[in-house]
Amino acid sequence: MNFKKIFSIVIGFVTIGLLSSVFAKIQGILFPASMQLFSQVTWTSYDIIQLIIKLVCVYLSCIAGGIVISLCGGEKREYYLTGISMILIVIWLWISTVHPLWFWALLLTGIIPFILTGSKIKRIVQ
Repeated sequence: MNFKKIFSIVIGFVTIGLLSSVFAKIQGILFPASMQLFSQVTWTSYDIIQLIIKLVCVYLSCIAGGIVISLCGGEKREYYLTGISMILIVIWLWISTVHPLWFWALLLTGIIPFILTGSKIKRIVQ
């Protein structure tokens, strides 16, 4: 694997992680209660909406990551390697928090498809 391919994986991973963190911080500023969602055992309908917003934000980050990987010269292999590394991080987060199963299942199953969606969006725009 050449430098360009490795760079696309690293920059895609950083993009997804950074955007996810920025979106979480913005959500925490706008809705302070969202910062304690993963320390709760039960959730209200308001909390479910906040979890869905978190899910959408991560999916948007994955789309942006797919676009960035494409812009850096990445191909299918790099999309999958970035997606698998993100999945490993999410599994670690899942293990370390109180969790609603549906949230983590949707998050895990959506990472790679949304990274691939980002790569397709880049091809369409180009």
